[in-house]
Amino acid sequence: MNPDQLRMDHDAVQFVRDFMASGKPVASICHGPWTLAEADAVRGRRLTSWPSIRTDLRNAGAEVVDEEVVVDGQLVTSRGPADLPAFCAAVVEQFARAHHPMPG
Repeated sequence: MNPDQLRMDHDAVQFVRDFMASGKPVASICHGPWTLAEADAVRGRRLTSWPSIRTDLRNAGAEVVDEEVVVDGQLVTSRGPADLPAFCAAVVEQFARAHHPMPG
């Protein structure tokens, strides 16, 4: 299923809403933030994505930047496959933080 179809799947969108509400780490790359937007999970957040969906994300209330990886709270986003090394490192760091919260 492609990202455009996924964001139209009610169960998938509800899953994203529930997962975001849980406070657990969430990672999204390339066109993945489309589903986050459909779940109303980007409003007020700073993130990045594949260039062709940035207008949609801005229209959904996100602050969209052109960086290889962006961490905003529990959310890690990246532009695409070329950014995988930075994306993977940030995701691992988020999972480590979630498992062992830092003091202060």
